[in-house]
Amino acid sequence: MKNFITTTPKLSFRQDGSPFSEQYNDFYFDSESGYQQSEQVFIDGNNIPAKIVTEKKTLTIAETGFGTGLNFLLTLQAYQKAQHQNPNKNLTHITFISVEKYPLSKAQLTTSLNALPELNEFSQLLLEQYPDINNSTNNVSQFTASFFDGKVSLTLIINDATQALSSLKSGKNGLVDAWYLDGFSPAKNPDMWSKELFEQIGRLSTPQASIATFTVAGFVKRHMQDVGFRTQKQTYIGSKQEIMTGVFQQDPHTTKGYQLRPRITKPQHVSIIGGGIASACAALALTTQGIKVTLYCKDNALAQGGSSNAIGALYPLLHQQADDISLFYQQAFWRAREVYNQVIDEGFTFPHQWCGLLEVSYKESLVKRQQKFAELNTWPTELIHSIDSQQASAHANVTLKQGGLFMPKAGWLAPQLAVQQVINAAKATNRLRIETNVQVKEIRRSTEDTQASWSLTTNKGEINADVLVVCGGAEIINLEWINQLPFSSVQGQVSSMKTNEQIKDLSTVICHKGYLTPRTNASQNGNIHCIGATFNKHSKSTQATSEDDDFNLHMLEKCLPDLAKKVNWKKEDVTRSKARLRCMTPDHMPMVGAMPNIQKHIDAYPHLAKDKNWKYNQAAPTIKNLYVMMGFGARGLCSAPLSADILAADLCGTPYPVENDMLFNLSPNRFVIRDIIRRKI
Repeated sequence: MKNFITTTPKLSFRQDGSPFSEQYNDFYFDSESGYQQSEQVFIDGNNIPAKIVTEKKTLTIAETGFGTGLNFLLTLQAYQKAQHQNPNKNLTHITFISVEKYPLSKAQLTTSLNALPELNEFSQLLLEQYPDINNSTNNVSQFTASFFDGKVSLTLIINDATQALSSLKSGKNGLVDAWYLDGFSPAKNPDMWSKELFEQIGRLSTPQASIATFTVAGFVKRHMQDVGFRTQKQTYIGSKQEIMTGVFQQDPHTTKGYQLRPRITKPQHVSIIGGGIASACAALALTTQGIKVTLYCKDNALAQGGSSNAIGALYPLLHQQADDISLFYQQAFWRAREVYNQVIDEGFTFPHQWCGLLEVSYKESLVKRQQKFAELNTWPTELIHSIDSQQASAHANVTLKQGGLFMPKAGWLAPQLAVQQVINAAKATNRLRIETNVQVKEIRRSTEDTQASWSLTTNKGEINADVLVVCGGAEIINLEWINQLPFSSVQGQVSSMKTNEQIKDLSTVICHKGYLTPRTNASQNGNIHCIGATFNKHSKSTQATSEDDDFNLHMLEKCLPDLAKKVNWKKEDVTRSKARLRCMTPDHMPMVGAMPNIQKHIDAYPHLAKDKNWKYNQAAPTIKNLYVMMGFGARGLCSAPLSADILAADLCGTPYPVENDMLFNLSPNRFVIRDIIRRKI
């Protein structure tokens, strides 16, 4: 790197010793709140404590403006705390890269850090290795230092921020995992906050790299978004009130442009078609973000479709290996629990029990599967673990002859009541309006003489929609636009069974070929258990049949004969049956995102048919202001809350809650790309 003439800054010091820059007419930090401010903005804003524990490779942190080294000292403190809290864990190494155009002399640094006695231990570690920089030294370009037996390394590049970052080499997947976007404010130091600086930040960022800054200036946000960061403002306890964070998720220079999602100006109002758990979660996520929502439900009340069962199990779909589908459902499960618990904590209660769920190994192939789960140990025990028949009986509070895989955090809830209460939580924001008995017959683009994007033809006349989200179930898959996507319907019937002395104390959900739930404590569905469900690809009927009740009873007898014999349910013990249609996708993952423009996909990405790795950076063509959130199958209770978060991020420009690969696995255009690659279209 070309040598940079080192110039130490002109400083003055307040009575408490904190430094003030005469050049930029600004404080390096406020001794009263600077410590806490920097910790919240840069350490917490980048989630550094968690990354130290979970990162499997070296964690690279970069900073624009070393100043007094405060942020680096806080990073050392976070690392030391992680070591004390995880004494038996081999923590990641940290590579800390900082730049500084006007580095403090050692004397200036010593005086400055004396104002932060809370960090004295780490200040001394830095000062022991800090070079004796002064104005007469003209050939200092950078210095390096090592801490905690080489676990943390520091490289300080003495140069203008943009020039310093441009000197760094970046691999195929980037270099920097977390950014401290620090330095004097844009008003005081406009030269640093340039477009070129952000281009270097984008060039060096790894996928999912985080960034945090104390400034919420609009041009800073736009620069961050232009280079690929999804941003959001966060409240701050100090005088600044707001800070800004972001995640590098939409790299405009990607070679897989079809994975890029459209950027949209955050809408003031969104219209949703649907009335089940997906619609409820979408309404809650959007209203929480400050968007007004109108929800159109075809029935006279909410949750009359697939969400109308008396009891539904909440658990993730997990395979032996951490494949795409398992990783999604694992994350979705934890998010679902979080959302439902939050709704309950806010006073919107509904019947539920996080009583665990047992996947019974009722046949030899499942016994081998259970053994494989135990051998591979892919998942944490708090999510799933193997138990024997004695342990299974204890968890279930009934005698079982088989062991299985137990999910201690899973359980059941009353879907219909849960939907109503999630909706009530959204209504509490005063941003949600519900319109029932609205049957949408057609959706079409509005004519040019109206400002609305979409026009809905309904039994109650024409309805305009600025941004339209389709969250309906299987009944809506033949609607124009929606019928372009590969949705299908599968009928399922659930049978509600009268409890008795032999089964009333069942204390966990049991899954076999079907499932059996504990006795619900819901007042309108009290003293019943649910069994089921059928899986009929060839029926579109929502009429329950006696034959499907027989099927559910027979399945319980076939898989758990000893328990079925003891419970001795007969046909007359069926108190109610319900048949509904599930909306399915070919890969058993839901779709959430903008509606793809299929013809423009074909025109834009033709070479994928010859080479699936052909490089394209053109973003996916989509239908403007039309979104779908559908295809949940029988797992909407688990996957709808996380999908709603993704939808809200789509519309608000905020960071996505999932990584890029998973995001594409949920994108509606994934099937279009797959069909182009397979030469089906």
